[in-house]
Amino acid sequence: MTNDSHLVPGERIKLSTHINELVRFKLHEIADMKEGVIRAIDQYGYWIEGGSLSEYLRSTSPGSDTDSDVQFIEFKRIHWMQRA
Repeated sequence: MTNDSHLVPGERIKLSTHINELVRFKLHEIADMKEGVIRAIDQYGYWIEGGSLSEYLRSTSPGSDTDSDVQFIEFKRIHWMQRA
């Protein structure tokens, strides 16, 4: 991973560098940035726990679990992200 704290969508990162860290996300479709704790990753995106991003996803994403504090965000929705 580079020293740049901004990550480009699709850039490969090691999971261990971000797991359980508070990270700020800027999504393509919203003007302000959101925060959340990265809990896990798969080939399509991240699982986010808590913070404003999880709240946003819970209220806007079709098929999201409104009873869970952990929500999924796809790589293609992320404009950039950085450690908080």
